[in-house]
Amino acid sequence: MRVAARRPGALLGPVIGALDRILRTTSRARRAVRGLALARRFAARGDNFTVDPDGVYTCETIEVGDNVDLGYRPILMAARARIRIGDNVMFGPEVTIRGGNHRIDQVGVPMIAVDKAPGDDTQDRGVTIGDDVWVGTRAVILHGVTIGRGAVIGAGAVVTRSVPPYAVAAGNPARVIRLRWPVETIQAHERRLYPADRRLSATELAALADLPTPGPAPVTKSLTPGVQAR
Repeated sequence: MRVAARRPGALLGPVIGALDRILRTTSRARRAVRGLALARRFAARGDNFTVDPDGVYTCETIEVGDNVDLGYRPILMAARARIRIGDNVMFGPEVTIRGGNHRIDQVGVPMIAVDKAPGDDTQDRGVTIGDDVWVGTRAVILHGVTIGRGAVIGAGAVVTRSVPPYAVAAGNPARVIRLRWPVETIQAHERRLYPADRRLSATELAALADLPTPGPAPVTKSLTPGVQAR
């Protein structure tokens, strides 16, 4: 919309401001009602669930835990498979999760006309996101992927393979860049957050040992008084 420097004028400005406040109040009320109605349709949901009513969801195939924020305008779709999201998960804007897939192997049949047998695990795999996960802006997570507990998915990543617990993954296709912390720190973090029966097992921790870990913090050298860093 193009607006001139002197428009709206002194008389029209307050009227437009009042109309804007009324419309924004009405819009917030509409979104609140839509959000409450939408949340009731999810297959399962925990406490403190934040859902954008302007997103796209196949609600009946989605399960979310406690303290989940699905971000701004996400797309979560799984016609037959399940999308399962754990506790304490946050999404950036416009994240896409796609459970299920289309068959492309049948000769002489348009792909749109290819039927799938019910429960076809090769084509209709779901998506599982563990607890304490952060999914960045416009990341895409495809069917069959499991995002491990505590993982971070970078903005714009296209995730086609499962991501280990506490890993940072980014890129297209996404790959693991490093762990968030060394394994010893992960163990300490787990002890603070989870009871013994829910912590990562020794086998799961051992599988993380070969992944890159964050380097040491850079050492700041002291400067001679009066000398500025360049």
